[in-house]
Amino acid sequence: MDHPTSPSPVDRPAKRQCRVSHAPEDEPKLENQPQQVTNGTTIEPKIPVRTRGTLTAESMKVVNLNDSLATPVLRLLDLYFCLWQCYVVKSAQKIRLEEEQRQLQTSNDLLASDSDILLQLCNEQASVLWERKRAVQALCNGVVSALEASDLQAYSVDEAEP
Repeated sequence: MDHPTSPSPVDRPAKRQCRVSHAPEDEPKLENQPQQVTNGTTIEPKIPVRTRGTLTAESMKVVNLNDSLATPVLRLLDLYFCLWQCYVVKSAQKIRLEEEQRQLQTSNDLLASDSDILLQLCNEQASVLWERKRAVQALCNGVVSALEASDLQAYSVDEAEP
């Protein structure tokens, strides 16, 4: 982006300037068409270069030629600089939002990975607990069976004594 070298006449920072000229050397020529060279390569035309500060300079030329255009020229420059400032601000916001989005995506990816690991650990722990529950149930069933068997033996021993 080009930036002017001279300050704006309306106390705003000057931003981008584009060259406005009707000099014959600036007119597009037929040579701007791509040309084929005999070895098969293409030569691209040269694009006129925009110089710094030309918008303000050209505006000053217009004002010097016709003083009655000073107010409209200043309004146009003011509008241009306002639009440029809005463009710069929006571009900066877009860049910031894209960076935030990239950071959020990275965080989401890390959280998803951590969540998968945590889910796997929970499943492993549930499996261990389920096996322990089955072992405790089997032990309880064995104890109950042993107690029932011992009660029957004790009952039958008590009956035989009288």
